[in-house]
Amino acid sequence: MTATQTTLMTVSRTVEFCAAHRLCNPAWSAAENARVYGRCSNPGGHGHNYELSISVSGPKDPASGMIVNVTALRDVLQAEVVEQLDHRNLNTDVAFLAGVITTMENLAEHIAARLAPRLQALGVRLVALTLAESDHNQVTVHFHD
Repeated sequence: MTATQTTLMTVSRTVEFCAAHRLCNPAWSAAENARVYGRCSNPGGHGHNYELSISVSGPKDPASGMIVNVTALRDVLQAEVVEQLDHRNLNTDVAFLAGVITTMENLAEHIAARLAPRLQALGVRLVALTLAESDHNQVTVHFHD
């Protein structure tokens, strides 16, 4: 690496949580919800074993050699994601999701908004967040300057 090159590093961390939800737009009829969301609009709801991965970037501290202490990153994810969402009904039990249609896309955006200030306090910024609701379905949000 030369003096004019900049190295960008990211650190990633993954957590898992289990939660139930129902996809339903209250402005639509039951038939329209069923047409758009299929069996995910079942009034009884359904559950997922979610996996959330985040990647953060920031300057490497020359003294510690780290962008962020991964234990601190773990603690933020535990407090802001796992403790808030694990074994909850996302439609009824989570205050920061009140009134939100709990699609993967909406969940990813709301989780990212919740994490951003805590990550900034650690001296890093969120560059990507991936939320998987199954082995087949996931959404990734990329954040740019």
